[in-house]
Amino acid sequence: MKDVTKTVRVVAAAERAETIGPHGQHLVPCITKETCGAEGISAAMVNMAPGKVAKAHYHAHSETIVVCLRGRAATLIGPELTPHVHGPGEFLYVPEGVVHVAVNLSDTEDLVAVDIRTDPLFSDDLVLVPEYDSAAADIAVRLRRELAVT
Repeated sequence: MKDVTKTVRVVAAAERAETIGPHGQHLVPCITKETCGAEGISAAMVNMAPGKVAKAHYHAHSETIVVCLRGRAATLIGPELTPHVHGPGEFLYVPEGVVHVAVNLSDTEDLVAVDIRTDPLFSDDLVLVPEYDSAAADIAVRLRRELAVT
């Protein structure tokens, strides 16, 4: 990665390439060390397909804020995978080192969110924890049934 001088910059998500993160999320990293020299923060658009469940993970050193723009999500938090439901205009905070799993509660609509982290490389400290994936998938099915999000 080349050094980029820290500078004020407008970054349009539509002009950035989408990538798939290690946790299976479709991401469009916009504000990063690479794009504008950020040293302590990053931000990306998140696009989740209907029915999508991300892979269980945590960020070893980074705090995360998720801002839901469209759709309804459940983020399963901690070793008990406690669901926290959030929708448009709502913010979710996840401390560093806390296991979490994003779930699109709809079987028919995309979920769009902004993910902000204190990791300027965006996914540099992401750690997968596959031992939670099966339980997370089961909880996602139950939540979709209970909340009847279409």
